[in-house]
Amino acid sequence: EAFSPVYDNSLLPISDEDFQFDSIVEMKNIHLNYGSHVILQNLDWKIEQGEKWLLRGRNGAGKSSLLSLITGDHPQAYSNEIYLFGKRRGSGESIWDIKQKTGYISPELHAYFDKNISCFQAIGSGYFDTIGLYKKLSEQQYNKVLQWLDFLQLSHVSKKPLHSISASLQRMILLARALVKNPPLLVLDEPCQGLDQIQSDQFVSLIDHICNGSNKTLIYVSHDTSNIPGCVDRVLQLEKDGQKMYSLNGKVEMALA
Repeated sequence: EAFSPVYDNSLLPISDEDFQFDSIVEMKNIHLNYGSHVILQNLDWKIEQGEKWLLRGRNGAGKSSLLSLITGDHPQAYSNEIYLFGKRRGSGESIWDIKQKTGYISPELHAYFDKNISCFQAIGSGYFDTIGLYKKLSEQQYNKVLQWLDFLQLSHVSKKPLHSISASLQRMILLARALVKNPPLLVLDEPCQGLDQIQSDQFVSLIDHICNGSNKTLIYVSHDTSNIPGCVDRVLQLEKDGQKMYSLNGKVEMALA
């Protein structure tokens, strides 16, 4: 389906809220292993508020493991020194506190998401980090979901089951789900996987639209250098013998080629 909206910035349902955190993520001397297999070692990574990062590395380099230390699901998060939103992991915060401040998309989330629910419910579920909508939305939350559908020019699919729309539109709906609670941190893991080039371009330009000039912090994972938002200005590259970090001036593709 040909879907080439021109987004109206004045309708973007995100306020640049006054988040103030010492840092968004700080990891010190991270060590991750499965049995005798070392995934990551001696990794230091600090992400300041408003920074836009690209996370790169070949398959098996530890990208997913590293992300799960941040999104809160990794059992070794507590044996490492990790600070999220200025608080040490394991100092009494709940997974819920972390998820509340993080908007997340991944191919796994898309694959396992309940696609029988309506597009409206899918976006609304972002308030509760569930893969269905089991609680009643407040009036404010309800209106925010409508605003996202309006901004994405998808109001016409509001009541349709998620599975009945194209994969690329499903991905847009899941992006709105990640953003509906206006989180300070956005973690997008291979968000264009499975989309064709035109759909990927639309998705990436939408991310730029949302993140450019805002104090949102972005961690973007992509193996494909043609699908990287222009707002990204820093790279963490995981390699066999350690990791490299560098900042980008000019276009990302140039620096990564």
